[in-house]
Amino acid sequence: MKKYLLLIIALAIGAFLRLYLLSEVPNGLTWDEAGIGYNAYSILKTGRDEHGAFMPIIFKSFGDYKPGAYIYLTVPSIAIFGLNEFAVRFPSALAGILAILGVYLLTREILSSNDTPKVTKNPSKKAKVIVGEARQSIKFLKFEFFPWDFSALVFAILPWSVHFGHGAWEVNVFTTLTIFALYFFLRFIKNRSTLYPSLLFACLSLAMYQAAKLFTPLVFLLFVVIYWKEFWQQFLTYLNPKKMLLITPFVFFGIWIYFGTIFGSAGNRLNTLSIFNYKPDLAKQAAPFDGANSIATPIFHNQVRLSSYLVISRYLYHLSPEVLFYEGSLFSERGHIPSLGVLNPLEFIWLLIGLIYLSRRIVSTNHITLDKASLIIIGLFLISPIPGSLTLAEFSTFRSLFMVVPLAIISGLGIFYSLEKLKLLAIPIMIAYFFLPLYIYDIYFFHSQTAFATEYNYGYKQAVQIIKDNPAQKVIFTDVLGQPYIYYVFYTAYDPATYQRNVDFIDGGLDVGRVGHVGNVEFHQFGNSEMAEFKDTLFVGSEGNINNQFDITGPNVDLFRQIETPDHRIIFRVIKTKK
Repeated sequence: MKKYLLLIIALAIGAFLRLYLLSEVPNGLTWDEAGIGYNAYSILKTGRDEHGAFMPIIFKSFGDYKPGAYIYLTVPSIAIFGLNEFAVRFPSALAGILAILGVYLLTREILSSNDTPKVTKNPSKKAKVIVGEARQSIKFLKFEFFPWDFSALVFAILPWSVHFGHGAWEVNVFTTLTIFALYFFLRFIKNRSTLYPSLLFACLSLAMYQAAKLFTPLVFLLFVVIYWKEFWQQFLTYLNPKKMLLITPFVFFGIWIYFGTIFGSAGNRLNTLSIFNYKPDLAKQAAPFDGANSIATPIFHNQVRLSSYLVISRYLYHLSPEVLFYEGSLFSERGHIPSLGVLNPLEFIWLLIGLIYLSRRIVSTNHITLDKASLIIIGLFLISPIPGSLTLAEFSTFRSLFMVVPLAIISGLGIFYSLEKLKLLAIPIMIAYFFLPLYIYDIYFFHSQTAFATEYNYGYKQAVQIIKDNPAQKVIFTDVLGQPYIYYVFYTAYDPATYQRNVDFIDGGLDVGRVGHVGNVEFHQFGNSEMAEFKDTLFVGSEGNINNQFDITGPNVDLFRQIETPDHRIIFRVIKTKK
């Protein structure tokens, strides 16, 4: 038990931070969260998605296509907890908790000895795996600690990791799946496991998140390159008919998912968001400076140079102190804890010391050694921002979330190295580091709701409750804020079979579409003329729809309500006309 003390503490703290106020923080649901929840509810009740497709792998939602693994993970959660915010977010929270264990195991495997299991002549005796723990531990207060203990603890409390555990984020589950895929792959390379668990987790990661199509092959390639000799030795043992037959289903599943979400209609979203899809008329832009037919234009103002510049600038911004340690100008409030960066500000200390630790593993007194563990950790860190660097958005905490894994590993190494070298002198820094989260999570759980309100579409739940409490012949709900129908079917638990029979989806072209009506609820814009004309009608609109000039005390008005954010900004106004 003493050996796993820090791991147990990390799991306990991590579970608390990810499950505490899971339904209320953030204080609203994104469109994707509501869509995930209702499609999972529809699968549970009918075996079909909202559009009537039977058990799809790739789901169409708002006209956008996304891998459906998270939706299927949500089905049992909704069966147990009902159709609500907690049920939709629980799979992500659980994945975040399991990721703590995954970081512990992956870090231990990376830093462990390359020795393979010893073969004994006596089959009754189990082969012993040497993992090098005796050479990588410190004694402190009668306890023995290892670097992976601290990496797991750091991951458990990192703001970036906790925040994404509090929402129905496919990328959060993808991160967990990738951690375990790499853990088992490294064990396969070291002849401590079969290849099949790694293939299973890798295939699930492809079915979980779009960016996996790029990121998963890259990180596996990193491990293959660094452990090429060991990988090839192990892989050769699988070149026989029986083992190849067992691998084939994983290969075909991966190919099916890979190409299914890249080509055809399902690839529209991916193509729309790709940085390589941005192709301005460079010759026209350069003409005022270089002349209409200047030879310099194709040399210095070409698409390759522009795309390269955009990708590199986005990549480097992911590594900037602005992103990592304090709130940057490009941040979306949805992607981090308000007023903070993605990491604990004191993480800078452990990251710096951790990098020194890795450099000392590579550079000894007299020579440079090829330390594979250090190369793997640094390689993971350098690869992680790539998916977020290839999109039109200048920065994305979502697509670069896997960065939190190598950052936690490096920080854990920094804490370990500090205790090893500085001993008691490191204690004051550690106390400050572990007390700072009290401030961070006070902000998150109790003071962030104002910032989160508009980002997480606060107000839809309250609006639907008013609709439920005040039956009317007709309801007209503004669509100025986008996709109100999904909140209506989610919060009313609208019968999926009925919805599928009468779905009124209006295609929006390459990207998202909209739904015109669900039952007696219509989703479109309206104004004063409609409110004056229609009887027994409930209108849910913005300030633009129901402006200050409208007489809310008029003879035709039966009900007036106003839905505001926690800082009293008006989201919706509700009017019910008399019969």
